[in-house]
Amino acid sequence: MTPETGNEKLSHRGAIFDKRLADVIAVIFVVVIVLYSASGPIGEFVRWFIEATTPGFDELSRRDQRVLLREHWLGGGFRSFEQSFLNPTGLILGLPIVLSFVLTLLTLHRRPGLRAANWGLAGLAAVAFVSWISVIFASDAGMLPSAGTLDYVMFPLATAITLYLTWRLFGGFIVGFCLFWVIYFFVKGYLPDWTGILAGSEATFGQNLRQMVLQFWAQTGGMFGQPIQVVTGNVLIFIVFGAVLMASGAGDLLMKIANRLTGGMTGGAAHASVASSALFGTLSGAAISNVVSTGVMTIPVIRKAGFKPAFAGAVEAAASTGGQIMPPVMGVVAFFVAGQIGLEYRYIVVAAILPAAFYYLGTFLAVYFEARKQGVGALPASARPKLTGREWVQCFVFVVPLGTLSYFLFAQPSVPKAGFYGLIAALASSALLFPEFRSSERVWRAFVDAGRMAASIVIIVTAIGLIVGLIQTSGFAGRLSLLLAQVASGPLPIVLIVVALGAIVLGMGLPPGATYFIIVIALSSGIDAVGIAPLTLHLFVVFFAMMSTVTPPVALAAFAAAPIAGANPIRTGFEAAKIALAGFLIPFVFVYHPAMLYKLQVIFEWFGEDRVSSRAMIDISTVTWFDFFWIIAAFTLAIWLIASALAGFDRTRLSPLERLLRVAIGAAALLPQLVIAAPAALAGLALILVAPRLNRRAAGDLTQ
Repeated sequence: MTPETGNEKLSHRGAIFDKRLADVIAVIFVVVIVLYSASGPIGEFVRWFIEATTPGFDELSRRDQRVLLREHWLGGGFRSFEQSFLNPTGLILGLPIVLSFVLTLLTLHRRPGLRAANWGLAGLAAVAFVSWISVIFASDAGMLPSAGTLDYVMFPLATAITLYLTWRLFGGFIVGFCLFWVIYFFVKGYLPDWTGILAGSEATFGQNLRQMVLQFWAQTGGMFGQPIQVVTGNVLIFIVFGAVLMASGAGDLLMKIANRLTGGMTGGAAHASVASSALFGTLSGAAISNVVSTGVMTIPVIRKAGFKPAFAGAVEAAASTGGQIMPPVMGVVAFFVAGQIGLEYRYIVVAAILPAAFYYLGTFLAVYFEARKQGVGALPASARPKLTGREWVQCFVFVVPLGTLSYFLFAQPSVPKAGFYGLIAALASSALLFPEFRSSERVWRAFVDAGRMAASIVIIVTAIGLIVGLIQTSGFAGRLSLLLAQVASGPLPIVLIVVALGAIVLGMGLPPGATYFIIVIALSSGIDAVGIAPLTLHLFVVFFAMMSTVTPPVALAAFAAAPIAGANPIRTGFEAAKIALAGFLIPFVFVYHPAMLYKLQVIFEWFGEDRVSSRAMIDISTVTWFDFFWIIAAFTLAIWLIASALAGFDRTRLSPLERLLRVAIGAAALLPQLVIAAPAALAGLALILVAPRLNRRAAGDLTQ
């Protein structure tokens, strides 16, 4: 080995310094996230402290109480901190972006020779976005939004860096999609009439640029629009929450629990993948990260059990995809829905409970029938990990934080407050139950990982905001809305199929959040015409945006799983789509069976609240418990029939005619007309219970 030269030593030291600096910035980012989410609890503590330490506080008039809270040394200090750090729009949106971009750029290039490029881009990003913060501070101070010479420089610079980072982290598809809308914004007025809804009003290049700078830079639009507002206000604290639990050792415990719960079933190795991904989904709503984090452990075990490589990768891809609609976190998209339809997040969580359960039921049955077909049995007893007494106690690391999180989401509907208290519970539980987590180094690494994950989310959401802003500002969204409003006047099944296909096609290569926003913007003025409740329609879009990650030819989750499985990505994608079939059916089912989404909303009445009432929802009194239990039974039966038909196997191999019959009867059992669905359900039960006996009897007669 040749000794390092002086320049190589300097480069190596520089790389180490950059990494350590990036780690510090990541931890600072996490502290900022926690402070923003803790603003409510800190305010409550300040008020409690002043009340507890001031004799006769309750006897003061309300005016005197307000004066005291404002003039008390602690109250005044908090008020000053709040006004200077917690309330300014420029800091709430700009500070996470600045920290995310600088953090990512410092570690983007691993080659020592490109260190100068790292620092140069990081400096440019900081200058550009700090410039925007100062613009918004001036706007908050009362100045009218305007576009100055500096803005015409900083806005293109910030946009270019955003697209560059998006390309480096998430690939070229979404960048190309964004560039399409940038170009369209400037050429829309020159398109001929035959281009239909693409043709827009004429404007000069300068007018278009000025409009873009005014709305996307001098105001909170484009990159600083609703997507980043939702993420900074609600989502980032949940990233920290999940990272802390995973760093504590809870991830390994999750895998053991999943293997213990499912190892004794037919095809137990694959079921462990489904169960672990469902459990991981309660902490992380990202399909690709679920595949990477759990797949490296589950996919080799599934292959070793006897499944083919493509199927092994597909199981992990399909199971991880479901994590995006798994309560209580549900990924970023659920927060987008809450902001878009003006409904508290807790109602969306409750609405998603049964659809998420149905999704994993369908995945479980698809694996079960394939295991029967391939003759793959349960995991050997020696391969099923036994939980020690200590590990059973450590399971409280899930119960306490998730229970705390759920309580504050339901009882005190403030998403940031729920995330903050959930994080405190996660830190306390992890430190108490996992001795190795008590080291400062372990906590530091957890915060570093959380900061880096949060940074990547901020970058992609900034790009999504730019796309959404371009579609809205160009006028395309309005023209598309008119077209969809015309389509919406047709039969509801046709409308739903059009929306579903749009979400799947747009979702091929785009994150579910981007797909959701694009579809919903197109439907914004046509929702009433569609004729179903906004929550139903928005969750319909969310489901199909999610399903695009396992829909060929661009099935991102399957593409992430295929290399781990050593399988062909396209074949893995088709297998994943087949395993995740329930996800394609569930949205149509909850449109025609609203009890699936809405009946469980009565739990809020059980907690002493008034009946849930919102224009975004149906009147929950119109759905009965019979409707609720009927759809549970009907869907379970239908997915049993359809999953076995796709596998071509139940207890015995199925003939082509019986496979077609099972699909037809399963579909009929899901129809909203009970006079058709009930007889179909009875016929399906007979087919499951009686047909295998007749087949065995016929086979016995032939052998005699």
